Parts: sequence; structure tokens; C-alpha cells
Amino acid sequence: MALLKSAWEIALEKTADIAADPDKIRAESTVTEARRLAGSYLSEIESDGTHIEKAYSKADKERQILLKKGLSSTVVLNLALPHTDDYKLRVDKLIHIAKIIDGQESQSANLISQIGTFMGKYVEARNSLLERARAQYQPIYEQKREQLMQQYGSSANYSLDQDPEFIQLLQNSYSKLNQQYQQVIDQAKNQLKELWGLEE
Repeated sequence: MALLKSAWEIALEKTADIAADPDKIRAESTVTEARRLAGSYLSEIESDGTHIEKAYSKADKERQILLKKGLSSTVVLNLALPHTDDYKLRVDKLIHIAKIIDGQESQSANLISQIGTFMGKYVEARNSLLERARAQYQPIYEQKREQLMQQYGSSANYSLDQDPEFIQLLQNSYSKLNQQYQQVIDQAKNQLKELWGLEE
């Protein structure tokens, strides 16, 4: 028991000189608040971002720097290849945040707009890839169905999209497509980080 007590006393001695830095705590709290504001704006469909505009415009210069850090880092984190067609609304909101912190004709807003256009090309390429893969695999699928019909006397009761080989082919094709497009997204994100002075 004496050993445990002495270890506890040693720990107290080591931490006695450490004082909480109230300025640092306040700064981190402001950055976190900005991230929360941006997060709620991005996740709530009905939100128009006025709560961010108000918070940013009312803040003094020092606080604006911290808010900008939180908002801009959230924008960068939310730039990703789209998986659904509602990506345009998200991109519009990210552009809006950039305009709040950098102004209407800012380089950051223009860059995010270009990223949005690029995301549209990605969605088109993804859809086109799906159509081509279906067209290429259709004869193989028909042949498989024919073999199953001959073997079991009835048609296979599954669609092309359920065929394991087709699914694997599609996943491999999507993986290659994603790698190509992700490289460009990563480059654009790095440009934004540089523009906003965000650390890696």
C-alpha cells in the first residue's frame, strides 16, 4: 500500500507545476464551436447558414481567426467523392462557408466550386462505368442463366446486379476509378489547406 501511495504522491508532484492555460482552452473551445456550427449546417437540410454568418460577423478579429480555423478545417474534411446525387447541396453549403470566411469572390470559394464540377464528372464517369459493365457482362450473365436452366430445368431467380462475378468486376472497376479521382480531390484539398494555413 505504501508503494501505491508514493506513486500517487510522485504523480501529484509532477503535475503540480502544470497549470491550465486559459487562453489555449478558450481558443480550442472556439475552434470546436466553429466545427459544430459547420457540422450542423452541413447535416441539416433546412439550414441556410445564417447562424454561421452571425457568429462570424459578430466576432472580433482574434475570435474570427479561430472560427475560420474551425470552419475551414470542417470544409476540407467534408470534401470527398460523392456516393449519392445530393452532393450538389453539400458543395453549395461548403462554398457558402468559404464565402463567409473569405468573401464572395474568394479563391477558396472558386476552388470548391471547381471541385463540385469535378465531382459531377466523377458521378457521370461512375454511372457510365456501370452501364458499360452491365453491357459487357450481360452475355456472360445470359449464358449462366441458360446453363442453370438446362441443369435445373428453370431460370435462375437472380438479377445481373446480384451475380457475384459481376459485383466483383464492378467493385474492381470502381476501385480504379475512385483512385484516379481521389488523387485530384486530395490535391485540391491540399491547395485549400495551403490557402487557409491549415497544418497537416
